[in-house]
Amino acid sequence: MGRETTSTGGRAATTGIIPGKWALSVGKPSTPAPSGFEWTPLSDVARLESGHTPSRRHEEYWDGGIPWIGIKDATGNHGKVITSTLQTVTQAGLDNSSARLLPIGTVCLSRTASVGYVVTMGVPMATSQDFINWVCGPEMSPRYLHYILVMEQESVRRFAHGTTHQTVYYPEAKAFHVCIPSRREQDRIVSVLGALDDKIAVNDRIAVTTDQLVSAIFSALIAGCSAPEEARIGDVASVNSRSLKPKQEGTLRYIDISSVGVGSYEWPDQIDWSDAPGRARRLAPPGSTVWSTVRPNRRSHALVLDTDEDLVFSTGLAVLTPGSVGSAFLYESTRTQEFQAYLEGVAEGSAYPAVRAERFKEAPLLLPTPEEREEFEETAMALRQRAHQAVVESRTLATLRDTLLPQLMSGRLRVRDAEKIVEDRV
Repeated sequence: MGRETTSTGGRAATTGIIPGKWALSVGKPSTPAPSGFEWTPLSDVARLESGHTPSRRHEEYWDGGIPWIGIKDATGNHGKVITSTLQTVTQAGLDNSSARLLPIGTVCLSRTASVGYVVTMGVPMATSQDFINWVCGPEMSPRYLHYILVMEQESVRRFAHGTTHQTVYYPEAKAFHVCIPSRREQDRIVSVLGALDDKIAVNDRIAVTTDQLVSAIFSALIAGCSAPEEARIGDVASVNSRSLKPKQEGTLRYIDISSVGVGSYEWPDQIDWSDAPGRARRLAPPGSTVWSTVRPNRRSHALVLDTDEDLVFSTGLAVLTPGSVGSAFLYESTRTQEFQAYLEGVAEGSAYPAVRAERFKEAPLLLPTPEEREEFEETAMALRQRAHQAVVESRTLATLRDTLLPQLMSGRLRVRDAEKIVEDRV
């Protein structure tokens, strides 16, 4: 399957050696392989493929239904199998460029700008030139390679060169070596880790389905109101009502703007207050809604249901705490297109448009009757709490996976022992 001359062409593999942490290296390292494992040139067990961007001057090359992976697809889905992309291309786009349609199971590693993000194709796709793509042969499990690259993300970033823009160049990629066991053992390891990731994927679908269902119920509620009351956010909720001063000791879990996505936030590690940034000031009681004050067009917002007392939010986030309305109703009111349009309309500044706290208070919303809101709240919060339970479970499963991953791939933990651990959690 592997071949010395890949379809990327260009310069030959580097002869230098840059060891990774566990199972990946540029060149063959001096680190001995664990018993049952062997250092192998990745190009011996997988085919290296490049990507390309069809010309954007030709409209007929785009929006054709063939998934095309760009950087945002990788950064937004790191560590996942993906079946859809933000952009698609046409067959003409492939025919008139160096882009190629690659098969299911191709493992894609971002090599420029945002270096080290990994996704695997769940359907045939093409990619931009920002990716190193590996089509695995019979001796290399695609999912095993996926786990190696995820585990070695920091190593991949060390393989990159450049001052302004870091890039992993093809001579280094062609010299990649992986420390792997037999295909049979790879599959056994993948089955253990995959059981955790499969459960996380189910929980992700629960969250997505909940978002869609609650939003549909909310839309029906507003559309069915005969005479909704016009109000302002400040009439029914407080904005940035709770703050705290930096502490001299203790720990916190800090959530900044970059940690907040569209409807969710990344769970932060605990850090010491001595290491906390100056913007770590906001408190968000459970049931609050947080919205980024910067670049509202990105729709960075989330409903806070965690009860961890160590959670502290950035002053770059507006915290909306419900008063005379329920948490679910307030949250849905801020997820509408009208609310986003309002924020974009009152944002100040050109390079980094931002919304002042007072502007959040002035945002309009429609209020159904108290009885209608109560009925909605009961249904919506039950769904939101169930989805939150799934999110919390996924955090635990991801921690377990990340703990088992290097132990299994370094041979320090036997598969049968890992299976017992996972059976107790899944």
